[in-house]
Amino acid sequence: MTLHWHAEAQIEFEEAAIYYEEQVEGLGERFVTRIEAAAARVLTNPLMPCCFDGECRKVKTDKFPYLIIYRVKNEELQILAIAHTSRRPGYWKERAKS
Repeated sequence: MTLHWHAEAQIEFEEAAIYYEEQVEGLGERFVTRIEAAAARVLTNPLMPCCFDGECRKVKTDKFPYLIIYRVKNEELQILAIAHTSRRPGYWKERAKS
């Protein structure tokens, strides 16, 4: 299975990492590590988390209030969003339509 990042999810990831790094030196790197660890868990068992919105699934990151929103389509794990758990619920749904 291959991993594909939606362009907007990649931007969300980078912007959050920069934000955390600006708050406390090293915190951005810890954020990156947690996101990468969550993505690795999903890659090992992509169908483990239950679907929560159509074909989309979510996994929470450790220590940070973020979800990885993804779907499995055509042997590809597609990361649709790196979504903060307390902001703009469902904003990423348009990305799932393509």
